[in-house]
Amino acid sequence: MSGLTGPGRRLGFTRGETGAILLLAAGLLTGTLLRLLGVTGGTLPDAPPAFDYAASDSLFRALADTAAPGTPPAAHAPRRKPPPPRTPVDLNSASREDLLRLPGIGGATAARIIDERTHGGRFLRVEDIRRVRGIGPKKLAALRPYVTVR
Repeated sequence: MSGLTGPGRRLGFTRGETGAILLLAAGLLTGTLLRLLGVTGGTLPDAPPAFDYAASDSLFRALADTAAPGTPPAAHAPRRKPPPPRTPVDLNSASREDLLRLPGIGGATAARIIDERTHGGRFLRVEDIRRVRGIGPKKLAALRPYVTVR
């Protein structure tokens, strides 16, 4: 028992430790009282509002319900290509837009077709389109019903 009390010791704490404990307790008590009374010093910014997860979940659910089952999200939906032309397209005079309507022809391939006919000469036969990089036997077979050479 002599370790708990003695010169300069109270309940086993030194005078400095006791002062620190009393200071912390006073600060805790003061903060609690201020909070209970609703007093703010106005120096600290207000806490940001909590994120409403329930509202965002219901918004996403509502958006998902509007899409047909199995439909990819609109941001990832593929662009719709216009239908193929009803009459064959002349490879020697077709515009970029005409070429883009052909099955399997995108922007880069359309540009290569135009570049080839401009720099490599006119296409004399439909098969000459094979000179264009990216057009092989399979793509030629898919294009044949939609293209001509005049």
